[in-house]
Amino acid sequence: MTDFNSMRVNMVNNQIKPFAVTNPVILDAFATIPRENFGQFIIESAIYTDNILYLNQKKKFESRFYLPAAVFAKMIQIADIKKHECVLDIGCLTGYSSAILSKICSTVDGLEQHDELVDISKENIKKLGIENINIHHGNLKDGYMKKELFDAIFINGSVDLVPQPINDQVKDGGRVITIKREGLIGYMVIYKKAGDYMTQINHFEITVPYITKDFMRKSEFAF
Repeated sequence: MTDFNSMRVNMVNNQIKPFAVTNPVILDAFATIPRENFGQFIIESAIYTDNILYLNQKKKFESRFYLPAAVFAKMIQIADIKKHECVLDIGCLTGYSSAILSKICSTVDGLEQHDELVDISKENIKKLGIENINIHHGNLKDGYMKKELFDAIFINGSVDLVPQPINDQVKDGGRVITIKREGLIGYMVIYKKAGDYMTQINHFEITVPYITKDFMRKSEFAF
């Protein structure tokens, strides 16, 4: 029988902590949320590896993937998410990223564009008894608009640009957290909002696939 508890401890101690993640709230979230409960489309033996985890039905889900745990943990730490804040989690897949964020902030709205993943996310979260997450169905590039703007928005994958509807959904002083592609290289970035402007702040270098093709810059040339 697979010892997922030991694997989770090893993930925190051997992947996340060495990546200079020291915030105890973040470490506790990764130590307590069972990643295996969200692995419906991931090979069991790969659940706790320090790799990009593709959903194993790539064609069906457009080659969607989970970020490495250490990368996601570092992004949360740099974003400095506070307990009172409301967060939008774009591309939540089966709900794991939203579950992690739920331990760190006040409320999480998870957004997914595949009906099957939305249903699985809701069921996974219900089984764990997490009550501060709401999962929504919609196109990822449109974000999710609700009455109150978000303090922070996570985009779980690379982008060439952040679509304007998403920028409009973060409050003044809030931030959008993602990975920005610049040629073949990517950087974890935070876009901070001040009035009508978004200021880009680059952090660590990391290259991962685009979250979906909708976040790729369209070529200016047609052949």
